[in-house]
Formats: sequence, structure tokens, C-alpha cells
Amino acid sequence: MTKSSINDVQSFLTFMETNGNRVYQIVNVELLLRRHPPEAVVSFLQELHKDYSKELSNLIQEDKTNSMINELVAKRFRLKMAINTIRNYGKEEAA
Repeated sequence: MTKSSINDVQSFLTFMETNGNRVYQIVNVELLLRRHPPEAVVSFLQELHKDYSKELSNLIQEDKTNSMINELVAKRFRLKMAINTIRNYGKEEAA
């Protein structure tokens, strides 16, 4: 993957905390993509997405007003966008 496409993926996996004091990375995808093939990184991100889904389900069952629900939904969305970006890059390369 090119540096530009890796930066696109990383931008989905990086966000600022609510108070704006700290930048938070869900995953350092650049490091993962240097050491592993894109398919392996996608599999890892899918597993993480599944783990967040389970945690979200548990939170909803316990307390629907918990603010962690918002965070987990946002993380799941960002993971899905990163997965799609990596997959789309693979399709473009193959074409």
C-alpha cells in the first residue's frame, strides 16, 4: 500500500478525545501494514470490530444510557471504514 492510502486508513482510526486534549489511535495501522499483509490486517480489524460489537451488546443490555455506547458505535464505524478502505485499495491494485 502507498503512504497516502495508509494515511487514509489511519485517519479513520484516529480521533481526538471529547475534551480535545489528546489524540487517540484505535490501532496503529501503519505499523501493522509494515509487518503484515493487508488481508491479515483486515482480519485483525474485523476481530476487533466483532469484540466491540459484543461489548456494545452487553452495554446496551445493562444500561441504555451509558455514554460508552456512543464511543463504541463511533469506534465500530471507524473500524468498518478502515476495513473498506483497505479492501478498496486491494481492488484498485488488482484492476
